[in-house]
Amino acid sequence: MSLKLWLTMSLTLFLLFGFLFALLAIVGYYFELSGYFIVVLAVLLVFFQWMIGPKVIWWTTNMRLLKHDELLWLRKIVEELCAKNRVPVPRIALARSGAPNAFVFGRTPGSATLVITQGLLNNLTKDEVRAVVAHEIGHIKHKDMVVMTIVGAIPLIAYFIARFLVFAPSSRDERRGDVAALIGIAAFIVYFISNLLVLAFSRLREYYSDRFSGLNTKPRLLASALAKITYGLSMSREKNNSAVRSFFICDPLSATSEVSQLSSEYRDFKLSDDELEKAMEWERKNPLIRFSEHFRTHPLTYKRILALKRLEKEMVV
Repeated sequence: MSLKLWLTMSLTLFLLFGFLFALLAIVGYYFELSGYFIVVLAVLLVFFQWMIGPKVIWWTTNMRLLKHDELLWLRKIVEELCAKNRVPVPRIALARSGAPNAFVFGRTPGSATLVITQGLLNNLTKDEVRAVVAHEIGHIKHKDMVVMTIVGAIPLIAYFIARFLVFAPSSRDERRGDVAALIGIAAFIVYFISNLLVLAFSRLREYYSDRFSGLNTKPRLLASALAKITYGLSMSREKNNSAVRSFFICDPLSATSEVSQLSSEYRDFKLSDDELEKAMEWERKNPLIRFSEHFRTHPLTYKRILALKRLEKEMVV
């Protein structure tokens, strides 16, 4: 991982936990609770989300585990990449979806499940599938499932604190009730800012795993796969599962808006240097697009492809 990326992610984590513990300290002071109690409560909330998260994904996604003699070429790809990078081999599941996508989930790298949609297998070459698998194994290698579950709980905690304090029954002590409302408003602000930080962190992790895939396969293979997936998702009319949107290699909602503006560039499933320049020009002329990216779980696809092209040049040198 580049030093810039590492420093950015470290700063993001520092700010997230700084906001969390500052908010908990204020709430603890207001309710005259022990600092130890507040910390234990926060840990329990994070632990609950970490425990229940994989179950929610299983319940809300139409998928099944592959049989041992099924898609052996895919299983071989997974095993080879895991052995090369000293990563535990995940379970492999097939999602009954025509939309091309993939994701991993689990409580730990050792209990991870790699999910491939039928649409991905239908629309990508085996080499492109290998690049996508490498991206997902990168998430396992970097323990992203654990990290994102933990940081994702921080805005959730702030939100529930805000709801409780702002909408709780008014206190007989008017002054104390006003203080509670102010703390609730502060919690809403923390929720908004921490949610933006989590989204920024999520986008950084995608760049990180893209780079991992490029180094383990070829950057141009993942670039081609991302273009195909983005275009395929924009054409799909399937209902999106909000529980796993942030886990996908490409977000279906942002893919639709991106391709609606750049459909001709994506239609051939490749983005040339000229087309990338056009996409960048489109972003420069649309401040609303730049602003909206702050609320996305994934970077714009053309930015990811541009980063992969830069990586390819680095590898040649």
